[in-house]
Amino acid sequence: MCSANRRPWNWSLRTRLTLWTTSTLLASLLAGFAWAHHNLRAVLEARNDAFLEQKLIELTAVVRDVSAASQSAALEAEIRREVAAYDEGFVVVWRRKAGSWVMPSGDKGRRLAARLATAGLSATPTTIECVESADRYRAVRTRLAIEQGPRSELDLALSLRPTEADLAQFDRRVAAGGAAFFLLAVAGGLLLSRQALRPVAASIATAQRLNPQELSARLPRSGADDELDRLAATINDLLDRLAADHAQIIRFTADASHELRSPLGAMRAAVEVALQQSRSADEYREVLASLGEQCERLTALVNKLLLLARADAGQAEVRFVAVDLAALVEEVAELYQPLAEDRGVQLVWRTQSGIEIEGDPGWLRQLAINLIDNAIKFAAPGGCVTLRLETAGDHVRFAVSDTGIGIAPDRLPHVFERFYQVDAARSAGGHGLGLSICRWIAQIHGGTIDAESRLGEGTTFTVRLPKRQGRGKP
Repeated sequence: MCSANRRPWNWSLRTRLTLWTTSTLLASLLAGFAWAHHNLRAVLEARNDAFLEQKLIELTAVVRDVSAASQSAALEAEIRREVAAYDEGFVVVWRRKAGSWVMPSGDKGRRLAARLATAGLSATPTTIECVESADRYRAVRTRLAIEQGPRSELDLALSLRPTEADLAQFDRRVAAGGAAFFLLAVAGGLLLSRQALRPVAASIATAQRLNPQELSARLPRSGADDELDRLAATINDLLDRLAADHAQIIRFTADASHELRSPLGAMRAAVEVALQQSRSADEYREVLASLGEQCERLTALVNKLLLLARADAGQAEVRFVAVDLAALVEEVAELYQPLAEDRGVQLVWRTQSGIEIEGDPGWLRQLAINLIDNAIKFAAPGGCVTLRLETAGDHVRFAVSDTGIGIAPDRLPHVFERFYQVDAARSAGGHGLGLSICRWIAQIHGGTIDAESRLGEGTTFTVRLPKRQGRGKP
């Protein structure tokens, strides 16, 4: 009844690592034990076979080396000496026409002789088993040609009981040593897994301390430059980016609130002043015109904020086609020529004809508008704004320069940040979003935008765009 709600058993990574290493070690130990046992048995069997073959040669040599009259007696004496030296572990059966002669004698010897007679032995050693005694023997057979007598057979059998005892003793010792080694290895595996996973535990503890209000904690690094160390470095880089994005969101929210508060406050003040007393139609018209300007400013700000929000979410629509960038820049320059003349600024453009790239014509037009409008706005009266468009290898270089007051070196790296205003002299009623939009447009086209400036001499914004490419980073 309660089993349905029972949580499944969770094995920790440390437990799984220990189990895997233990299983692998156990399998290796068993395989090594089996290999050693097999090879030791082969060595012992080879030694037994060599013993039998040597004794067979020695006994048959007796028949060959003595006179015909004493061959049987010499062979019998030699057999007695050999068997006596090895007790019951070495058995010889001399099978003659008159009957078998077994040494050592007795029921055990007779049973073995009967088993050897039916075993089909040859000069190659063979393993046989005596069913009655459950003993195993290694046996060989040869034929003897004794003069003054019929041909006879000589069977030699060596008990495998010593060999089995040696193997059993080896197995016990290896099993005892292997068990001790295995337990030691398991304890070492636990210790090693704890040491290996200590950085993971520290990383978990650090990650648990992270929260939206505190993103300064970082995962510890051992300096070993191993996989865990590189993982910690990668996660720390991710946390750095998250912290930067979080700080940017907070700053973006605060700046957006401030930018929205100013025109709303101005609109509310204008309405309250207009309602305090009766006014003429012209005065009401003037108040409405002011409200309309503030509405336009709010609309522009909201549109820019919406664009950046869509860009951050990767939802801004971008359509890549072939674009004549030279014609596009000239069109925007001609559009802003009256504004430049009205401000007393000379607008000059130097473009190579026929420069085409793959891009979104709408966003590229917005890029040129923002940079040219920004340059005209901040150029001093009587100054000059210069546009340069040229090819540089497989890239296009678009530079917009003004002869304004310039930007201080310590503030120049921040000009592409959202809502960043260098100073009151360069704000000119803007929102500080135009250059952020320019950077985004350059990035989605796989390009870059840079700023160079000298105080009192002016500023140059340079955009580099590839001629042929796919969509870049949003």
